[in-house]
Amino acid sequence: MKICSIVVLYEPNNKEIENILDYYDSVDKAYILDNSVESREAIVNDVLSKRSRHVKEKAEYIHFHKNIGLCKALNHGMKLAADEGFEWALIMDADSTFNTNVVKVYKDYIQKNNCSKIGVLAPVHLHDRNLESKFEGQRDVSWAMTSGCFYNISVFETANGFKEELFVDGLDIDYCYKMHRYGYRVVELADARINHLPAETRMFNLGGFKVKYGVASPWRYYMQARAIVWLVLEYKSLREVARYCVKWGKVLLLFDNKTDYIKQLMHGTKDGIKLWRSIH
Repeated sequence: MKICSIVVLYEPNNKEIENILDYYDSVDKAYILDNSVESREAIVNDVLSKRSRHVKEKAEYIHFHKNIGLCKALNHGMKLAADEGFEWALIMDADSTFNTNVVKVYKDYIQKNNCSKIGVLAPVHLHDRNLESKFEGQRDVSWAMTSGCFYNISVFETANGFKEELFVDGLDIDYCYKMHRYGYRVVELADARINHLPAETRMFNLGGFKVKYGVASPWRYYMQARAIVWLVLEYKSLREVARYCVKWGKVLLLFDNKTDYIKQLMHGTKDGIKLWRSIH
């Protein structure tokens, strides 16, 4: 089984580049795609050379010179992987690391099971806001965050990859919903666990309990609203309606600088409708 890893960098710090070493030895090839303005190739090569002298044989660094978007960069990486005959691709966020040997868990599962109808194998994502639900073995899920997931490359090609118009937010949910539409499964494995850092965490007290919530920039809330509205209209998803309401609730009740956030949520809502109408 030929497997590769794909990570998209965007103005990364040294720690995010060093995180590649976490899975570098577990894959046959590592694709490092960089959306930064300035090249980090020398730094990447220096970091990877600590693990292997044959960096150019094992890793491929591609610099786009600008931010072309997460979706487009990942699609480019998956196309390279498909052309080189890889069967599965591990996609990692730059800030994510392994908690368990995720690739070994995936490989063992694939060897023991018929995965022809599985589009995505997903890990349990561990972060400080995650109320982890305990389970054993495997379970089917409606969607999984991209980082740490194992993507079936032949299925990815059949499904035409990630929706590039989404740019950065919502690509994982859209892809998983598309998997279900096409008759494929998204399977989460209990023994595959990664450490994940989605957004900044803040906290407030409610009846003596500490409640954690995530905060991102107004621009990211624009992108999230745009993506959620697309998902609601495209997949008729009540789950996404609820998520949209939660976004508004957080802004109105918890956020400072509400005016900017409200403006971006409304703008994103309008553009999400425009995106859906442009296709239908």
